[in-house]
Amino acid sequence: MREDYLGTDVLFDEDGDLAVGPTGNLVSVSGRDCLLQDIRDRLGTLPGDLFAHPDWGCGIGRLLGALDTPLNRALAIRYIRHALEADPRVEDNTITITPLIFTPEEKRFEIHFKQVGSLAQEPLIWNL
Repeated sequence: MREDYLGTDVLFDEDGDLAVGPTGNLVSVSGRDCLLQDIRDRLGTLPGDLFAHPDWGCGIGRLLGALDTPLNRALAIRYIRHALEADPRVEDNTITITPLIFTPEEKRFEIHFKQVGSLAQEPLIWNL
C-alpha cells in the first residue's frame, strides 16, 4: 500500500528535540512513522498551545494530577478519541483506547486504530 498520503515531517527524538543525523542535517520521517509521530505530538499538545493551529491538540493534559475515577478515565478516553478522530488519516470507527496506568503522577494508554485504507491495526502505547 502507498504511504505517501501519510506525510513527511522532521523527526523528533525521544526528548522531543529535532533529530540531527551524522552529517549534521535534520532527519525526516515519512509514512506510518510520520503518522505515529504526529499522533504522539497531537496527544501531548493542549489545544491553543500552537499559535497558528489553535484547535490542534488534545485536552487530556487537563487531567494531569487527576485521580483514578470512572469519570476521569471516561474523560481521558474521550479526549484521546476526539484527537484521533480529528486526524483525517485515521479511520474513526477503528479506535480503541485502554488505560493501562491511571494515577495522579502517571497515565499510560494502549491505543489501537487503523490508517485510512489499511487493514492492519496500529498499536501505540502513549504516556501523559
